[in-house]
Amino acid sequence: MKKKVVEYLLYGLSALFLIGGIAMLLRQYVLMPGNYTPPAVTPSPNVFQTPIPSQKPQETPAPSPSPTPYVKVAPIRIYFTDAEVMADIFPVSIIEEGERAGQMDTIDDPDVAAWYEPGVSPGGPGNAIINGHKSWEGKIGRFSVLWDMQVGDEVAIEYADGSLAYFYAVSVDFYPYDAVPDEVMSLEGESRVTLITCHGDFDRNAGTSEERCVVVLKS
Repeated sequence: MKKKVVEYLLYGLSALFLIGGIAMLLRQYVLMPGNYTPPAVTPSPNVFQTPIPSQKPQETPAPSPSPTPYVKVAPIRIYFTDAEVMADIFPVSIIEEGERAGQMDTIDDPDVAAWYEPGVSPGGPGNAIINGHKSWEGKIGRFSVLWDMQVGDEVAIEYADGSLAYFYAVSVDFYPYDAVPDEVMSLEGESRVTLITCHGDFDRNAGTSEERCVVVLKS
């Protein structure tokens, strides 16, 4: 009798354990399926793996503005607006032969001006040089107007492409023909236009006028 009681107790305990296990499984995987968050997996370090150094992302440099390229456009006409005088401009270069070899050439016409073409165009980066006669073969030259120019006087220059630029006198100077400062004929330096003509009496020994009138223009 006692043996059967013990067997019934063992069966009962087994049944209880079985029911409890089933209840735990139901709670874990059926009744609460959305509340489970698996732990983050941290891999074990590999002692044979070569570490990769961290690299700082390269910054893209800001684009620098490209300078506007200089395009030399030939001047074709000069206007002395205050004196109401104008003259056509023609290109010249250096005289290669004779007593004046190495000097800027001129044009044998009192009504026109000469632009030193190997240099820059008026308004370009440097010194644009234009000369003209005060007179030629007894006729008054257009560039004689330089003698009476004043600082601030306006000069307009027309170009081969149809454009027009305005410049203003910043200096009016007179120099002995053999003592003209080097900067007058220098092509370097700041943007400017240098106008040159003769002045004074004719020196027969030198074969030229005694002075040079030099007017510097800036825009």
